[in-house]
Amino acid sequence: MSNKLKKIYSLLAPLLFLSSLTRAQDFQKIGTTGYVFLELPVTARYVGMGETGISLPNASAEGLFWNPALIPLGGKKAGLAVSHADWYVETTLQAFGLIYDIPLLGTLGLQAVNFDFGEIQKTINPTASQTGSYIDLGTYTAGAYAIGLSYARSLTNKFSFGTTLKYVRETIDIYNSDNVIADIGFMYFTGFKSLRIAAFLQNFGLESKYETEKFKMPQQLKMGISAEVFGNMESANRLTLLAEAIHPNDANERIHLGMEAVLYHSVILRAGYKFGYDEENLCAGAGLRFDIKGNSLRFDFAYMNHEHLDSTLRYTLAMEL
Repeated sequence: MSNKLKKIYSLLAPLLFLSSLTRAQDFQKIGTTGYVFLELPVTARYVGMGETGISLPNASAEGLFWNPALIPLGGKKAGLAVSHADWYVETTLQAFGLIYDIPLLGTLGLQAVNFDFGEIQKTINPTASQTGSYIDLGTYTAGAYAIGLSYARSLTNKFSFGTTLKYVRETIDIYNSDNVIADIGFMYFTGFKSLRIAAFLQNFGLESKYETEKFKMPQQLKMGISAEVFGNMESANRLTLLAEAIHPNDANERIHLGMEAVLYHSVILRAGYKFGYDEENLCAGAGLRFDIKGNSLRFDFAYMNHEHLDSTLRYTLAMEL
C-alpha cells in the first residue's frame, strides 16, 4: 500500500469505526430513526448540485451544514449563510450559519436549523353520546430545531478537519424530546490535479425517546470526491464535477452526482441527480454572485423534483467578508 493510500485510510478509519457502532445488529432500517428533519438539505447550492459538496473547498459558512472540515478553507475572515426551503404540505425549513476565522487557533462556527410544521387540527373520537365522526379540539403546533457549535482547522495545506456539537429538540403538542449529537468531517487534497476527497459522519449520537418510545439518531456516513474539469476554483470560468456515496442507518445506500458551472465569476449553473430514492431524483439550481469591495454576496435558488409529491424549492443568501 502506498503512503498516500495509507494516509487516506487512516483518515477514514475512525469514521468507519464510529459508523459501525450503530450497525452491530441486523434490523429493518425504514422508520427506525427520529429527528428526520436533520436529514433534509438546507441550502440551495447543495441541493442544486444533487446534494453533493462535502469536498468543495469554497463552501464558506454553508460548510457548517455540508462538512465542518470545509469552513477554514475559504481564505476569508468571516462567512454568513441564511436559507429558506418550502417542504411538503406547507411545512418550511430555515437555516442560519455564521463562521469566523481566528488566526493560529482555527475557525469557529454557529448554526441553527428550524423545521416548522405549522398548525395542525386536533381531534378525538366521539363518545357514544356524541354525534359526528370526530370532535374538534382546535389546533396544536409541532416543530423541531437544532443549534450547533463548530470548530475546524487546516492542519496542513492538504488536510483539514472539523467537528460540530449540536443540541436538537422536537415538540409535538405537549410532548417533546431532545438530545445532543455530533458531526465529524475530514477534507484531503490528493495532490493529483484538483482532485479532493472528503468524509463526513453526520448526526452521531445516542438514542433518544418520546415518552417511553426509543429511537436512533438519523446517522449518515458520506464519502465524496470532486475536481475541476475546466478551470480552477479561482478561475472566472470553471466546471466542477462531484460524486458522493451515502450510507444512512435508516435506508439503503445512495449515490449522488452533481456539477457546478461558473461563468464570468458571476453566473452559476448547477445540476445533479440522486440514485437510491423512492421520491427524489433530479435537482437543478442557479446563482448570482456580486463582488463588493473585496467581499462577495451570492443569491442561490434550487429546485428538487419528487416523483409523487410536490417539487420543493430552496433559497439561500450567502456572504463572505
